[in-house]
Amino acid sequence: MKDPALRKHAWLLCLPLLVNPLGAQAQDQLVDLRSNGSYTSYRLADDTTQVDLVEQTQGACRFNRTWGYDLTNRELWTNGGCGGRFKVSRSYASGNSNGSGSNAGAAVAAVAAIAGIALLANHNRHDDDRRPEYPDPGYGGRGGEIRVDGRLCLDVRGGKFQPGTSLQVYECNGTASQRFAVGRGGEIRVRDLCVDVDRGDPRDGARVVLWSCSGSRSQSWTSRGGQIVSNLNGKCLDVEDGRVRQEAAAMVWSCNRSPSQRWWW
Repeated sequence: MKDPALRKHAWLLCLPLLVNPLGAQAQDQLVDLRSNGSYTSYRLADDTTQVDLVEQTQGACRFNRTWGYDLTNRELWTNGGCGGRFKVSRSYASGNSNGSGSNAGAAVAAVAAIAGIALLANHNRHDDDRRPEYPDPGYGGRGGEIRVDGRLCLDVRGGKFQPGTSLQVYECNGTASQRFAVGRGGEIRVRDLCVDVDRGDPRDGARVVLWSCSGSRSQSWTSRGGQIVSNLNGKCLDVEDGRVRQEAAAMVWSCNRSPSQRWWW
């Protein structure tokens, strides 16, 4: 490695190995968190690996609806009156200083460092770029993919470009069913149709379909912190049951920062 800049970056990646070259083991922590009808959050430790609801103590707790967690932003949250006891799984440095323990700790630290840099780069893309976040901010061109949770793409069900066709999420495949562009009024277009909140329904769970472009508020969208928000009702583009899975129907739901409302374009 001859480039001084590359040597510098390599040294930074190795720094966690020098600071904490110890083995990693699992550790659990119990956290009580309640929502009094509004959004409430708890800061998770940097070494958190998973969160599970152990006991519901109040309200109706539904994952990715009234509670959830975000390892990228290190946050456990509740909303809509949900209260519960949560098991926070963590990894921590043990006192094992033998060779195998050191190697395991080094591997974990190296992966964490690389992942952290990748997540920071993606986070900065949204925070620092003041330009429209959509794939193609005009009527012309091929448009681009809109990915949910970084894994699946917004898709026209069955490839049927006709009014009333519902939208879903599906494996990204580069077809015309997954090429969307944004018009001047905030409408999201695919071919000559627009993404629409079905029948202008203001409620949670309203379907998202294709319809003839009309300039109505049910076809007007804005982007906010990685979310796609309907100007009709202020709700976020989401997927059915908050579960990002193949062929899950697209819908709108109260914005709650869950992974099923996090879109990349």
